[in-house]
Amino acid sequence: MSDSIPNLGGASRIYAVFGDPVAQVQTPTLINPMFAAKGIDLYAVPFHVTGETLEAAWRVFAAMDNVAGIGVTVPHKIAAARLCDELTPAAAAVGAVNSIQRRGDGSMHGALFDGLGFVRGLAVNRGRLAGASVMLVGAGGAGRAIAHTLAGEQIGRLAVIDVDDDALEFTVDMVNRVMGAPVAQRGSCDLAGIDVLINATPVGLKSAEAFPVDLNDLGPEMLVADIAALARDTELLTLARQRGAATSDGRDMLEAQIALIAGFAAGLEAGTPL
Repeated sequence: MSDSIPNLGGASRIYAVFGDPVAQVQTPTLINPMFAAKGIDLYAVPFHVTGETLEAAWRVFAAMDNVAGIGVTVPHKIAAARLCDELTPAAAAVGAVNSIQRRGDGSMHGALFDGLGFVRGLAVNRGRLAGASVMLVGAGGAGRAIAHTLAGEQIGRLAVIDVDDDALEFTVDMVNRVMGAPVAQRGSCDLAGIDVLINATPVGLKSAEAFPVDLNDLGPEMLVADIAALARDTELLTLARQRGAATSDGRDMLEAQIALIAGFAAGLEAGTPL
């Protein structure tokens, strides 16, 4: 790291990363080499900020001119959205942020890149979303963000599965409101007629038997994405590859999202990768 990042100087800017806990965050490790490669005098630095101290820390960092912005991870994504002066459409619809750009006047512009990072991470397979019948397992923060972005990809149908009825109904209503048509609905365990299967829950890290979908109909014509797969393939992805399906994992989403966060932290328009 010391070979790829120049020394911190008085003119350097800081992109703070708030979390509780924060020791596990990967953003500084992934994003600092990107700034260095572009010759940008900007550094992502982790800060352990609790829920009780979030507002106080926010005010301090918003007041400092050499702060480029703030990245937030658990448990601050929703609370930070409420502190922002402006939100991107995705952040406003979902009610959460993971990256905040500090503007010259000290105002804070919040964005959520989970969904856009997911679809960008699909690469050439992104083109398969238009008109597709999609099943989304998980309507939590990441799942909602993905659902919002899927609406912008003009999918044909969205079936949502989640054990939390409130989260499920929120996601279904949000997608239908964005698309102006009843495209989203409560899903079942049946994969018949599904073109794209997305797992946005930690269930993918457990046995495939715990997955709430009957995988007997999983076939080579499908696209299967599992954002839980980071350090290793999940059983879902292993099965999908065995069946000849196209696949995408959490690393695809993470790499695409980090590029978007880096661009936003560097002052670019939301959605522009560095």
